[in-house]
Amino acid sequence: MKKAVLIVLLLAAVRPAIAAESSSSSEAGSASVFTAGEIVVTGKKAESAETVTSERMEMLDKMSLSSAANLLPGINISNVGGRNEGMVYVRGFDMRQVPLYLDGVPLYVPYDGYVDPNRFLTANLSEVNISKGFTSVLYGPNTMGGAINMVSRKPEKRLEGNVMAGGSMGNDEIDAGFGAVNIGSNQGKWYVQAGLSLLTRDFRPLSGSYVASKNEDGDERDNSDTRDRNATIKVGYTPNATDEYTITFNSQHSVKGVPVYAGSNPDPKLTRYWRFTNWDKTSLYYIGRTSLGEKSYLKTRAYFDNYYNTLEAYDGATYTTQNKPSSFSSRYDDHTVGGSVEFGSSIMQDNVLKLALHDKYDMHNEIGDTGEEPLKFADNTFSIAAENTWTASEHLSVIAGVRQDFRTTIRAQEFTDSSKTAIRSFELEDNQATNAQLAVVGHLDDSNVLTGYVARTTRFPTLKDRYSYRMGQAIANPGLDPETSLNYGIDYAFTPSGTLSLHASVYQSKLDDTIQQVNNVVGTLWQMQNTGKSTFTGFESSADWQPLDWLKTHVAYSVIDRQNDSNPLLVFTDVPKHKLNGYVQFLLKKETWLLVESEYNTKRYSNTNGLYTASPYGLVNLHMNTGLTDALSLHAAVNNLFDRNYTVSEGYPEPGREYVMSMNYAF
Repeated sequence: MKKAVLIVLLLAAVRPAIAAESSSSSEAGSASVFTAGEIVVTGKKAESAETVTSERMEMLDKMSLSSAANLLPGINISNVGGRNEGMVYVRGFDMRQVPLYLDGVPLYVPYDGYVDPNRFLTANLSEVNISKGFTSVLYGPNTMGGAINMVSRKPEKRLEGNVMAGGSMGNDEIDAGFGAVNIGSNQGKWYVQAGLSLLTRDFRPLSGSYVASKNEDGDERDNSDTRDRNATIKVGYTPNATDEYTITFNSQHSVKGVPVYAGSNPDPKLTRYWRFTNWDKTSLYYIGRTSLGEKSYLKTRAYFDNYYNTLEAYDGATYTTQNKPSSFSSRYDDHTVGGSVEFGSSIMQDNVLKLALHDKYDMHNEIGDTGEEPLKFADNTFSIAAENTWTASEHLSVIAGVRQDFRTTIRAQEFTDSSKTAIRSFELEDNQATNAQLAVVGHLDDSNVLTGYVARTTRFPTLKDRYSYRMGQAIANPGLDPETSLNYGIDYAFTPSGTLSLHASVYQSKLDDTIQQVNNVVGTLWQMQNTGKSTFTGFESSADWQPLDWLKTHVAYSVIDRQNDSNPLLVFTDVPKHKLNGYVQFLLKKETWLLVESEYNTKRYSNTNGLYTASPYGLVNLHMNTGLTDALSLHAAVNNLFDRNYTVSEGYPEPGREYVMSMNYAF
């Protein structure tokens, strides 16, 4: 495999023409945005502080969704080390409370509400939008802390695309190879867009200063290999300038190891020898937009989503035998069928009214060891929403929204005894939740926009929250209620010129009925309960400044304080209090530049008693790009330039210094 990667490097002819993000650039490789896949709040100005463009992702080598999201203020990434999963936190909320969407279609896994953002590659995206604080009710249920929407590409020319390939090296060995192909054609009344991206990693290189531990000898991180493949094809029909109808098929296949815990916690349950031999997700969805006269429209979505994974737990580091009681095979086979209808109209003077209906049927099949009957679970979630934007004057808009969500439990099963031969039904409980929001947007002048908002948001407990025994360590709780949050804040945007842009936000979230783990409910068994009251308070800011034609800078800072009001002795995990990141770019020519990127995070807790932490760390990455021809460019980078040994989750060391090289051909 390493020889194959080396050949790819030698023959590489691809990386999307990574033009500097200056207004004078002609970005031949930039991705056109599929606007039908966006969720738009009329009257609320789109802010760069909530969007990561394809150009920025390519420029900074952010090949996964989690690394791309980490560029924004108020966003933190961590790792669920025991499953080798990424995690994105939006103002302290995790991905159960901040769902993931592709073109407005929900992608989260039905059983536990999570989805691994490291498995979603960015090479086929046009942008990533993250809603924070004020999140449109049009997204649908469970947007308690925001929403993450990946927006796909749409071609503009009769023929356009790019081919990219490259690889990386750590500890004097080639550790990964990657590549992507995007091709599209717009023939006027119809278009087609296709993409394929691949990432194959043999290992994660560890820092030279890493000290060997019981379960990790250093150099190459054991069992850290991954294989990711993502393929997308979209066919669209545009009969006129306002209407559009598309069908998209998306498929991704992944295989990943789970590195063993290598920290100081003596708990033997943390030492796991796991591999995911399948992590597969397939989506088929339709999006249509029809104009109804000059002032109204109808947008429809329908989707089918299948999620299948296989987890193998082994006896030891050879990953060959499964004889111990702790070893097992587990397969999830989940399906989602759903759709939504959105109607918008501006027939009332100075008002834009939008109504939306959402219906989502989730089914989870849990398949254990050979011979066991599968356990079946199913939920149906329905919601109705209304959002109105009133333009009171040239300088003032008022946005009001309300949504009512209903969750019906259709099926939930468990085994009657340890023999796992007979099945019975759990007690089935239904829930409903009310969401409401109000925002006032003041366009003070052409350069200043001030927004104040308040929103009541909710999240339904997942199937896992309600029905999982957590491998015999917990008690199920079918009667869990939705958790709620009262979010309010002020956003300020200042854009005095095309060379300077400033954004700042101050916010607070008051959480109630927070679903938390309560220990020793029966003996040593714990249970998920609605016991928590918490307060998240924070500030975030960002600035983009290009004082000279050859110099561009970006800086972002965020601070958050998360207090557990119900039990101050329990701390929140995985999010540092302070985060500072940014870059300085030196533009030598249109396609030739040098960029220095840096990031600093303060310490974060890795367990709720605060005994184990990930220490503060700072990183520096170096990026270089040169245009060999108008269509061909060469990109090189050094990630973790100073080979810093660090963790974002205690016991799971992150990669050390890594050299990256790639080429791109755009047409």
